[in-house]
Amino acid sequence: MNPAWLYLATFVGAIGLSLMLVPAVREYARNREIIDAPGGHKSHRTPVPYLGGVAMVAAFSVAMVIGVVLRRSAQFDDGQISITFGNLFTQGDGLVRELAVVLGLALVFAAMGLIDDLRGLSPVLRFVVGLRLATVLVSYGVALESPLPDWLDMIISVVWILGMTNAFNLLDNIDGLAAGTAAIAAGAFFVIAILNDQQYSALLAIGLAGAMLGFLRSNFAPATIYMGDAGSLFIGFMMAYLGLKMRTNIAEIPQLFAPVLVLGVAVLDTTVVVVSRLRRGLSPFTGGQDHLSHRFLRLGLSVRRSVTVLLVATFALGVLAVGLSDAPAEVGYWVLAAAVVSGAMATIVLTTKVARVNEATDSGELVAEEKPNVTPIRRNFG
Repeated sequence: MNPAWLYLATFVGAIGLSLMLVPAVREYARNREIIDAPGGHKSHRTPVPYLGGVAMVAAFSVAMVIGVVLRRSAQFDDGQISITFGNLFTQGDGLVRELAVVLGLALVFAAMGLIDDLRGLSPVLRFVVGLRLATVLVSYGVALESPLPDWLDMIISVVWILGMTNAFNLLDNIDGLAAGTAAIAAGAFFVIAILNDQQYSALLAIGLAGAMLGFLRSNFAPATIYMGDAGSLFIGFMMAYLGLKMRTNIAEIPQLFAPVLVLGVAVLDTTVVVVSRLRRGLSPFTGGQDHLSHRFLRLGLSVRRSVTVLLVATFALGVLAVGLSDAPAEVGYWVLAAAVVSGAMATIVLTTKVARVNEATDSGELVAEEKPNVTPIRRNFG
């Protein structure tokens, strides 16, 4: 099947499935009272259902299965399409099996998030399970390829997977931010994959972008549904996987950091949160309204504008990453240096000057709900 048509079909299919499934899940959550009730430091004023991640994960998974089947089995002949399932596990079946493993691990992450949404899980248990899943993926051969020793590449890969999975969990703190960031980042990964002839990575990226956009219609401010941990953990794991799979025609050190630029907003948000809490003598795992979005809100921006600023930043970083992936080494080092300096300056400003504005506005209290869609809420399962 022509790759262009395959990508378009997967993208449109993921959007359509997400648009169809989200309302159904939202209605189910409302009927079962699986909602995030307003109150305390939460920004929303009406109860909001929060099983949107289930619909998003289902839409992406179905679109990917169909996309892979078409990629391996569809043939066009004089305007007619034929499906030959015998081709599915012939040449190149290693990639198909890898995708099956990755999707399986991602679904385990989503299931863990769903259980945490509904019943609650201890942070220790979540970490142990996440560490095991990351180790399985790396042991399967999905790992960083750098001039460093293989054992160090594997350790960095595990840390990257755990870090990005939790970074998107943290980023899901305001309407539309996590889904919007993931959609744009997936688009950047798609372009990089296309430029470097990575068709399966491109298929994953475009399918994920479609599922995010379909969900974003109901999640952008004012949101009518939240994704919950089931969605954010799934997204973070898939983003981490796509980052590890990116290969560029120019195998230089700067190109290895292209995925970090693509996911720069999530990285910066996590860095700011951790530094801010440590500065105040708090555990990084303590909930709080000290994320980038919360700081912009306290500076006077609306929810929509705060999210838009961060999404524009994600888009700009994605464009920069695409350029970096194909840039000469000497240019790449300058781009990387500029990104590191900018990130460091942003962290300093956001954790000092802006922090003082936040404290003055919030009477010195930054501790609040980590995010509205994962806090234990009103539940009725009877």
